[in-house]
Amino acid sequence: MKYRHRREPGLLPLLAEILEGTANLSGAACAGRPELFDEPGADEDAQTVRYRHRAAVRICARCPALDRCRQWASAQKDLGGMVVAGRKPRLRGAQPHSERKNQR
Repeated sequence: MKYRHRREPGLLPLLAEILEGTANLSGAACAGRPELFDEPGADEDAQTVRYRHRAAVRICARCPALDRCRQWASAQKDLGGMVVAGRKPRLRGAQPHSERKNQR
């Protein structure tokens, strides 16, 4: 039996196909700092999550890629519990701001 070699398209076309439709966020200030933006960890208390998410939002506020990130984020169905495009997620069990204000 004679085998024909199957020619693969190569790494570059494969990467191009994988990345098609993703946002160009080059220069984003969040690069290399995922721990601030990630959703809450399993054993992480709410105060710690709020602290790092506030830090993430401050980074987003001065990010040169913020407009591109917002455009990308608006097209996503579910971003989970992460900070994306300067927007903090609503934490489970967290009271809305208006309710906290009334309790003071």
